[in-house]
Amino acid sequence: MTRAVRWFSCRRSRFSSQLAVWRSLLALACLVTLSACGGSESPPVPPAPSVSNGTLTGRVIASDGTGGIPNATVAVGSARTSSGSDGSYTLSVPPADRTVVRVEASGFAENLRLARVTAGQTTPLTIQLVRAGVAQTVSRASGGTVTLPNSTASLVLPANGLLPQTGGTPAADVTVSLTPITVAGTTNEMPGDFTTATGGGIAQIESFGALLVDIRDTNNATYGLASGSTATIRIPVSTRSSAVLPTTIPLYYLDLATGRWVEDGQATLGGSASDRFYEGVVSRIAYWNADLVMETIVVSGCVRNNSGQPVDGALVESEGIDYSGSSQVFTAPDGSFQIPIRKNGKATIAALVNGQLTNTVTAGPSGTNVAVNDCLTTTTSTGLSIKLTWGASPADVDSHLFIPNGDHVFFGAKGALAALPFASLDVDDRDSFGPEVVTITQLMQGTYTYAVHNFSGTFTPGLTESPTRVELNQNGQITVFTPPSGEGTKPWWDVFTIVVDAQCQVSVTPVNTWLDQAPASPAGTPAFCTVN
Repeated sequence: MTRAVRWFSCRRSRFSSQLAVWRSLLALACLVTLSACGGSESPPVPPAPSVSNGTLTGRVIASDGTGGIPNATVAVGSARTSSGSDGSYTLSVPPADRTVVRVEASGFAENLRLARVTAGQTTPLTIQLVRAGVAQTVSRASGGTVTLPNSTASLVLPANGLLPQTGGTPAADVTVSLTPITVAGTTNEMPGDFTTATGGGIAQIESFGALLVDIRDTNNATYGLASGSTATIRIPVSTRSSAVLPTTIPLYYLDLATGRWVEDGQATLGGSASDRFYEGVVSRIAYWNADLVMETIVVSGCVRNNSGQPVDGALVESEGIDYSGSSQVFTAPDGSFQIPIRKNGKATIAALVNGQLTNTVTAGPSGTNVAVNDCLTTTTSTGLSIKLTWGASPADVDSHLFIPNGDHVFFGAKGALAALPFASLDVDDRDSFGPEVVTITQLMQGTYTYAVHNFSGTFTPGLTESPTRVELNQNGQITVFTPPSGEGTKPWWDVFTIVVDAQCQVSVTPVNTWLDQAPASPAGTPAFCTVN
């Protein structure tokens, strides 16, 4: 139950009690002076207070870049809706600082996201779903071992150890799917957030791999472990950290009601090289995560709009560069924020304001609290952001943005946000995983081309198998691009074009072509969009 609903229930109960007392006193007065009471009529009852909802809106999309997911169920408590043909949805929900949004779609692993919903306002929320792992049929009576092809993920189930979570007669056979979450690539696929409740409050956690276990029968009823039964789980290692992996690590399951992770047991490191995993015994069927509680420092900063005014309530998010974790806070009325990152770690920090992104900065590594020198600044309404991530290899992958006036933004010419070309490589990475972030604060009319270069020139794996991802953020709406087949030894991936017409209407067209050399750079006289 949300804070707003609890307040409503308490106020309504208190009001009802007061109203009953008032009616009794009035009835007694009527006995004394009947004529003054207008006969036996009851007094008018004031209307009950109402709670104004807020609105969640966005798209449900596939994390592999295949686009919007239709007919996905988006639910907040009892409020729910289905996504349209392009994955778009709109849902009216009660206001809350921490709204838990559950999303399911056929063929995909369930995801759970968090949002702040404000009464009378719209909150943009794009939700990415990971395709469910290959399903395997298991006899409930005999149990067995479920494995995922080309992965170390596995689950050993006991005989007669499963029961339907909603009760009823169990089926003879069930279908088990295992879906690993590759937190080394992106944190957007991780359900909930990277927090856990401890005796001292809320703590940040760092993930070393996560896995969803989902068990259903032919009627789509979900199954859990019977009381006293346990299963053995293997979670593939996935981390951006280059440090030595811990030999034992706590296990956490996702609390679907709160969106936080709950510690329950531990796992032991096994396997070797790229086939490492954490194995442990679990007592429930759920999302499982191998995590360490992080020691953190605080990064202080501020957010301003493009007119230089402080922004209250902006969502500020950090994402680890050399660790797999993220954190979120909201700015104070003066635009200031304090956000945790891992001690001696390095992270990116950016903010989202009513669908508009700020530029991205890096913070750390540091053993003590630090401050961001300049305020994060929102783009105009025509601005956008492009984030590139990949795996451990190739080590060095580069972003390239070709501007309509002939400018070229890349590591050798990082551009500028407040002057030509009004685009900048905010974050450059040369040590695996990324991210590299390009921000455009003001669009020119004409055609932009965005391409990715395999600077390392290694192809075992190349960009396709790394895996490489590009996320384009337009006013809070995210589009994911992943490499097509046919890479071979071609080092350039021409990803998409952005066409800005004379009325500043923006259209994005996937190109998805492999090239031996950089795409051609346009050249022309800049004409700027002046929409604020």
